[in-house]
Amino acid sequence: MRYSLKQLQAIVEISRQGFHVSKAAIKLNTSQSVISKHLKSLEDTLTRKIFIRTGKRLSGLTPEGEKILHHAERVLQDISSIEKIGQEASTLERETLSLATTPTLAHYLLTSTVKKFTLRHPNVHLRIQVEESYKAIDAVRLGQCDFAIAPIGLEPPGNLATDILLEWTRLLIGTPDCPLFTTSEITLEMISTEPIIAFETPTVSLRETFDRHGLSPNYAVTTSNPDVMKTYAANGLGVAIVATPTFDPERDRPLVSRDVSHLFPNVKIASVHRMDDYSTLARRTFLDYLKASLAE
Repeated sequence: MRYSLKQLQAIVEISRQGFHVSKAAIKLNTSQSVISKHLKSLEDTLTRKIFIRTGKRLSGLTPEGEKILHHAERVLQDISSIEKIGQEASTLERETLSLATTPTLAHYLLTSTVKKFTLRHPNVHLRIQVEESYKAIDAVRLGQCDFAIAPIGLEPPGNLATDILLEWTRLLIGTPDCPLFTTSEITLEMISTEPIIAFETPTVSLRETFDRHGLSPNYAVTTSNPDVMKTYAANGLGVAIVATPTFDPERDRPLVSRDVSHLFPNVKIASVHRMDDYSTLARRTFLDYLKASLAE
C-alpha cells in the first residue's frame, strides 16, 4: 500500500480544523473537492473509515482514525525535520523559528533574549505565538510551532520533551492596610481568611495547595494574568499570590508584598518540544541566549 503526502496532510488538517473540510482546504491552499478526494481515496485504500460522519458532515474520528491520525502527524513531523536538516547551514539564514509562550513570560522573561536574538540574527524570522500556558503546549503537540516556553504543573506534559529552565518563587501582594502584611508570621490559614485574587490555568493552580491543607479560601477573582491581578489588588478586591519577577515595589505602588515561597510551590518554567522533532540551530541558539541571561 502507498499513501501520498497530500492524503496525510488532508486528514491531519481536517482534524486540526475541527472536522471542517472547507477550513482544511483553505489552510492547505486547495479546494474542498480535492480534500474530499484525498480522504476518499485513502479510506478506499485502507478499507476503513477514518472519520465519523453525521449526515454529510464529519463529526469525529473512528477508533481506527485515531490511530491513523497519530501516525500521520508523526510522518509529517518527520518530513518537516528532514527538510530542516537539509536547509540548515552553519549560520542562521532565512529560517523561521516559531515559539509559543504566555503573555507573562513574553513580558517578564523573554524580552531581553528576543532583543538579543533578533539583533544578532536578522535573517531569522522569529514568530512568537502568545497563548495561555496549556494552549502554548498544545501548539507544540499539534506541530503548530517549533517549541514553547511555558509554566508547567506538577506533572510534565505527556509525550513532549521538557527542559526546566528556572523556577519562580511566590509573593503575596495587596494594599498596606491589609493585616497580612504587618503580622510577624503568616500561614495558609491566615491567607484563606482574606478575599483572594488567584492565579489559575488548566495546568497551574494554587487551589491544590489550599486543598491539601483542607482549607476553603474565599476566591474573589481567578485569572491567568498577573497584571490583572495587580490591578484588582490595588483596587482593594483582595490579596494576590504572584510570581516574584512580575512584581516591582516601585512600579507597582501602592501595593506591598510579602514572601510566601515557603507556603506555595515554585512556578516551574520549561522549554517544551516534541520528542520526535529535529532541534534546529535557531532553537538551540535562542535557548542558549536565554540560559545565558538567566545565569547573569
